[in-house]
Amino acid sequence: MISKFSAISSNLANELRLAEMSSTDALDEQSAVFELMDEQLVLHLLLDGKPDVLKFDLATGEVAIRASKVSKSNEVVAKAIGCKPHYRPKVLDATAGMGRDSLIMAMLGCLVVMQERNFAIHLLLENALQRFRQSLDFKQQVRDSLSLIKLDSIESMAVNDEIEVIYLDPMFPSRKKSALVKKEMRLFKRIAGEDQDSNQLLVAALKSSAKRVVVKRPKGAPLLAELKPSHEVHAKKFRYDVYLR
Repeated sequence: MISKFSAISSNLANELRLAEMSSTDALDEQSAVFELMDEQLVLHLLLDGKPDVLKFDLATGEVAIRASKVSKSNEVVAKAIGCKPHYRPKVLDATAGMGRDSLIMAMLGCLVVMQERNFAIHLLLENALQRFRQSLDFKQQVRDSLSLIKLDSIESMAVNDEIEVIYLDPMFPSRKKSALVKKEMRLFKRIAGEDQDSNQLLVAALKSSAKRVVVKRPKGAPLLAELKPSHEVHAKKFRYDVYLR
């Protein structure tokens, strides 16, 4: 787990309550450095002994291209979360991560509340969300449909009675062939670590007032908490375990 952070931006340093570092020269395998570059927050860290950066973006690149083409018919997640012709649920993305699935659900017309407990990931996602809200390439309604809260979802799910669907995307199990894992995800996993409490996360979701809980899993992965879902929705490389209440 990354244990120390610093910031080039003095405002960000004040928010983090951490000392600044003048450069990334002091990076080691257990450190990371935040830097604000043209309003985009990036995190410098080492991967396989080489300097690299982790950054999130919702407004440009492949993420935005996919989002611009979203429809109920071409996104499997629409079926998983229960979208209907005249109904879009209010969704809690309890493991927001990079925010990409949340963006797709917002583009489908859902009101999406993102929660992220990891300190560094939350900051990167918060910055990406701020820049997304400033983008003119997306409708104001979509930009207003996403919100982000820094919370541990296990502790908070029981207190939100307005949520209709809880969406869980815990860290996928490690693959034996690490070469198959994209570099971006390896960087992300260095920050996020392993989801040791994903079983407890599902149990907490099922105790909430939400009518539907959706868990995104790789194909062939075991069920969380060994709990059989009401049904499954399959995509090419993964599946959605759907629990109806």
